[in-house]
Amino acid sequence: MSNSDALCSLAMLKVSVDSGGDYLEYLRPYVIEVLTNDPPERVTDVTVAEKLLNLCGLEIPSRTVQIVLQRLAKDGYLSKQNGIYLSGHDLPVSDLSAARANAARHISLIVTELIGFASSSERTLTEDVATECLVNFLSQFSIPCLRSYLRGTTLPTISSSSSWQVALVGQFVGEIQGQPNLFESFIMLMQGHMLANALLCPDLTSVSDSYKDVVFYFDTPLLIQLLGLEGEQEEQAIKEIVKLVQKLKGSICYFSHTYDELVTAITVSAEFIDSPRGRGTIVNEARKSGKSKSDLILIGNQAAEILQGHGVESFATPSYGKENHKFEIAEEVFSAALADEIDYQNPRAKDYDIRSVRSIYVLRKGTAPRSIEKAKAVLVTSNTSFSRAAFEYGKNVEMSREVSTVITDFSLANTAWLKAPQGAPALPKKEVLAFAYAAARPSKSFWDKVLIEADKLEAKGAISVREHQLLRSSYSVQAELMKLTLGEESALTEESITQTLARVTDEIRQEALEQQGLISNKLNEASTTIENLRGEVDSVREKIFWACGKQAETEAKILSVSIWSAQILVAGFGLFTVSQGSKWAWLYVVVAGISGAVRLAGTRWDIKPLKAGPAYRSWRQDSLYSKRLSEIGLK
Repeated sequence: MSNSDALCSLAMLKVSVDSGGDYLEYLRPYVIEVLTNDPPERVTDVTVAEKLLNLCGLEIPSRTVQIVLQRLAKDGYLSKQNGIYLSGHDLPVSDLSAARANAARHISLIVTELIGFASSSERTLTEDVATECLVNFLSQFSIPCLRSYLRGTTLPTISSSSSWQVALVGQFVGEIQGQPNLFESFIMLMQGHMLANALLCPDLTSVSDSYKDVVFYFDTPLLIQLLGLEGEQEEQAIKEIVKLVQKLKGSICYFSHTYDELVTAITVSAEFIDSPRGRGTIVNEARKSGKSKSDLILIGNQAAEILQGHGVESFATPSYGKENHKFEIAEEVFSAALADEIDYQNPRAKDYDIRSVRSIYVLRKGTAPRSIEKAKAVLVTSNTSFSRAAFEYGKNVEMSREVSTVITDFSLANTAWLKAPQGAPALPKKEVLAFAYAAARPSKSFWDKVLIEADKLEAKGAISVREHQLLRSSYSVQAELMKLTLGEESALTEESITQTLARVTDEIRQEALEQQGLISNKLNEASTTIENLRGEVDSVREKIFWACGKQAETEAKILSVSIWSAQILVAGFGLFTVSQGSKWAWLYVVVAGISGAVRLAGTRWDIKPLKAGPAYRSWRQDSLYSKRLSEIGLK
């Protein structure tokens, strides 16, 4: 069965989830199709599983097929005699042709677009190779190490030397985010694969509070993602997992020694963020997002509060005293298992991992859970090699023989989603984006070779010191190199490095010119705005000034009239008293006359002390003007 048929089957599985029901029911239409149109001579779980492989290209465990056959027998469609199933009532009508045709349209669309996208990276793909790329990408989404019988994925086996295919599809996924129809077609594949994973785990329950007795302990890389230090995509994906697990009544914690490792990782990264020698996802993402050293230090200091805000609590690492001695692990044996799977650059990281696994064994306290729901404590990691090492070691320990002490974050995401796919519809999409983003990052071995080649090129003068620094610290260079080489070390040559540097430096230069133009335009706009504002302010000042002058002039006239009126009243009072025969009467008349004469003379010959009206007007206008400007914030 071809890879294309396998992808069609995944897309068809996705359609089933929309109708609800037990996830094992997703397989029922396929089994009915086999029994109706191409039944084996002897109907058993093994023979039907073989037919399913030929029909849809998915490897379904016979144990899972057996459960579906038992359900059909319970419904009266089959009967069982001596381990063989016989037809009972007529089987339901099965017609998968319409669903297959619809799925094929989605696959064809994605394959065609991927071929076009690859051509932009100077890769020529056939339809078969493009399909293989998609299958390879999806094969990374497996749920390993849950039980000993799991095969990791129901997809066809892919060769190990296909990392460029994963990187290509990862870049493709990032590109099609803005094309809703195409992106949704791809997410249909992802959901179908997650459902295919379900068929490997026939004992998973779908109870909404099935995790109420389980505590999931996150290791350091997952906490880093939750803090947003590995990029927005990883942060969104892990937040979705946390939210879903909590809805299923599960608890999420981290060990106190894990927190120590977390803070150390952030602090060390902060020290190297401004150095060309700085490397690692935290440093790279900080540079990309514009975080400074102080930003990282602040996040490190507030990590506990941030994690608590997401409902992730700290848990004291269990002691390893006499009371827990019987639950401890053989450290030397487990250390050797880790060494076989992981090349630790930092020996302390290995000690932290061992301590975490020891803690899970202590917390399980001798129990031998047969499902995650009964496991009490599980360590969750993003490191597949770590989970595989713990799984291999745990095969010989009763407490972890059925359910490993360590599972991957995708294993948790997948199994949790299977319990409530309609309750977390965004999870597959966020998982795809997170993985696609990670796939576009250069691996450690790839980047090591880049730096070695960069040193050689600088030594012989092929690149400048500035270009060498760009190679070490520029996110743009890393992204461009990955786009050009797809992470293949064989494609990493002197030509590809210098070509990438030339392209990036040209882009930087062009961006600088564009920025300069933008800045110049903004300065011109700002100058125009300032001039307009100045004109508006001057206009306001002018209006206020003349309004205050008008008010002051009015008040001055009133004052002058009041003064003349007072003098007239005094003169009139003097004449009145004269008629009454007062001896001081003529004095009032003389004073009033002299006062009027002096005022007239002052107005005529500009005797300022005597110009009461104009003086008051000037003083009053200044006073009003200053007050009004002050009220609107002007001087």
